[in-house]
Amino acid sequence: MTLTSIYKKGLHVKYLSPTCSVAMLFHVFSVAAIIILPALVAFYTRNLWVGELTYSEQPDLQFKYKILAFLKDSAGESHVWSTYPTFNTLSQDFLAVPSVSVLEEDGNRDGKVDTVNITLQFDKSDITSIQILLVFQYQLSAFCNLVMETPIFVQKTVDEQSLMVFGDLHLQQSKVLQPHNPNTEYNISIIENTNVLQSYDLATILAVTSSRALTTKLDEVYTATLPATSFTASYVINVPKQSVRYEPGFWEALKYAWMQYIALLVISRYVICRVRAFVFENMIVTTLRHDNVKMT
Repeated sequence: MTLTSIYKKGLHVKYLSPTCSVAMLFHVFSVAAIIILPALVAFYTRNLWVGELTYSEQPDLQFKYKILAFLKDSAGESHVWSTYPTFNTLSQDFLAVPSVSVLEEDGNRDGKVDTVNITLQFDKSDITSIQILLVFQYQLSAFCNLVMETPIFVQKTVDEQSLMVFGDLHLQQSKVLQPHNPNTEYNISIIENTNVLQSYDLATILAVTSSRALTTKLDEVYTATLPATSFTASYVINVPKQSVRYEPGFWEALKYAWMQYIALLVISRYVICRVRAFVFENMIVTTLRHDNVKMT
């Protein structure tokens, strides 16, 4: 014969103790442990309060049509050229003027340059090495606001007269950015005084650039050389999304701290409640058990 449940009751058990007792002390301690233990674990395992986060953004890169080029030929003679008229005038005896072409491509048509192709063709056929400085304006605007003038330096020794260099432009940070706080500290010319020849010294420019907290670097550089009748140098610079380090605001840092705390609180509550149940149900501390029957 099939039986059907027509009535049931629940047993609700209370454990009572005086205010001044070991049982009450254990109760207070265990409740405090449920609340405090997750915070202590999160703090001592580090990163409870996040001081640095990252996000991805493709920068808005614009070539400023500023170039410094230093070449050497097989006879050991130096040749130079730049887009700075004063430098060319002061270096007239070593000047080698190239034809320059610049192609900026926006492959996904999002309004930002994805690839910059810069080609210099010299009327020389015995070049053995080239050092070049290309100057860009670099801008971030999606979350952190950064505008700066930044150089890219490439140095190559060649055994053929057609050089092709491929690389990815990446942001170099020694400090984190502040969200929505305009940063224009380095939005200045990398050449301080264009009327003085010493201002164009590569070692000085690179020393100043490397000491900056924010600059750029050409990574994943690949080089190819081919035979040619005159020296040609092409630089293909890809502009991928950048990993940008920034300091989160109070509420964002609190969000991450709260997520960590809640995750640990769930575990802490489960473990300590099991311990409490064991202690009280087995009368390890003295309490008065009081049973209430709940009718349902």
